[in-house]
Amino acid sequence: MAARNSGRVVSFNAGHRMSITEETVAAPGERQLLVQMKACGICQYDIKSYKDPGFNPVYSARPGHEGVGIVHAVGKRVEGLKPGDKVTSNAFGGSFSDYFIAEIDTVVKIPDEVERYELWISEPAACVVNSLRFLGIEPGDDVVLIGSGYMGLLFIQSLPMEFINNFVVIDIDDDRLALAEGLGAVRTINSLRVDAVEAVRDILGGAAGLVIETVGLPGVLGQATDMLRNGGRLCIFGHHVQDEVLPTGEWHMKGLHILNTTPFTSVNFHRDLEDAVKLIRKKVFDQSALVSRTYRFEDIETGMEEVSHRPSRLIKTALVNY
Repeated sequence: MAARNSGRVVSFNAGHRMSITEETVAAPGERQLLVQMKACGICQYDIKSYKDPGFNPVYSARPGHEGVGIVHAVGKRVEGLKPGDKVTSNAFGGSFSDYFIAEIDTVVKIPDEVERYELWISEPAACVVNSLRFLGIEPGDDVVLIGSGYMGLLFIQSLPMEFINNFVVIDIDDDRLALAEGLGAVRTINSLRVDAVEAVRDILGGAAGLVIETVGLPGVLGQATDMLRNGGRLCIFGHHVQDEVLPTGEWHMKGLHILNTTPFTSVNFHRDLEDAVKLIRKKVFDQSALVSRTYRFEDIETGMEEVSHRPSRLIKTALVNY
């Protein structure tokens, strides 16, 4: 493909501001690719970094990690990919740019016929795939999912419903609960209206065997603990940026299995990314109903501001560049 001399690069700056600068495009290293960004998801880590660039200064200088695009150039030791191939990536940092560098083990090829690049954002789905490997869901399990935002809805799409006895979803937003029902949630609970722990026990006729929490807010882990039976499993999936006192004594006395399923628990996150792409291809993960808003590259500041206020109508947002 033709050489490119410069491209736009986003940085998050102090004072809740950002900048878009034109910079020289770097050549990829031996095991790297230069990818022309066509879409990049906006996640809560991006919002945290946007609000507080000091949270991770290196990332704030080059944000974005859910990039999808077209290979523009490859390093000398890259095999199996060539300029013109379409790829999805979990390269951490730099994807909010016209062009970004990705290590070979952070990239997976997607079909050549892809036109809506934002539907192939795969890093979040890979996080769900990683968690599924740890959950150990068995036939007859009663499962509770707390949070029907984007990540919760991806979980619903991927869970083996044919194995699950009762499946309950909890949220505080009726519209999101309606989406959950459309994706397979048999029972839903709005925890603003009822005591969620009592409601779960009424539905299940007792305590749950597995609770998956995807919200990362204070108090949720205590609530999840109260829903679990002795020997049950608590999957901590949400990113808890605020430390809190946790019921570790109850975890011990109930013999709970605490699963902290971040990407760093993965034995091989590139395999998780590859498997996520397979499941997107099979429509197990179908983001057409989840990507509710896209923003043009030049409108990224508007997008970040809107997403930072967490409006319930926005499930997943993406920056697009095509």
